[in-house]
Amino acid sequence: MLRDRSRYAALDDKLRALVAVDGNPAVGSFLLRYDPADTEMEARIRAEVAAMWPTMASDGPQNPPAADAEVAATDPIARLRRRAQTRSTINRVAKIGALAGMAGTVAALGVSRKLHAQMGIVAIAATLTHLAVHWRRTFR
Repeated sequence: MLRDRSRYAALDDKLRALVAVDGNPAVGSFLLRYDPADTEMEARIRAEVAAMWPTMASDGPQNPPAADAEVAATDPIARLRRRAQTRSTINRVAKIGALAGMAGTVAALGVSRKLHAQMGIVAIAATLTHLAVHWRRTFR
């Protein structure tokens, strides 16, 4: 217990130059504001995060180059960015598919009942995919 207190005291000394810390409990994040003239503050913050969260890259650039794939694969921030990009791409395809399916359903009314039903299935599947991407906000 004493060791933890000394660690937090040392952390307090290192991060004393923080101007403000704003938290957002809804998403579990916080924003550290510090004097931009202190060029070493970002390195100290990254070092402390790396000590608590070993998979975090401590000294690497914020957007690692493609050649450093191993670091990018273990960096939790990069994983979250890739996940958000994937969800965005899936959602975009689903929205276009839903609109195309609805247009195809209306266009197929005069041509074939079977084609009309198939286009309806495409529209419903794309709409459900879009809802699945946004399910947390959909059912609030």
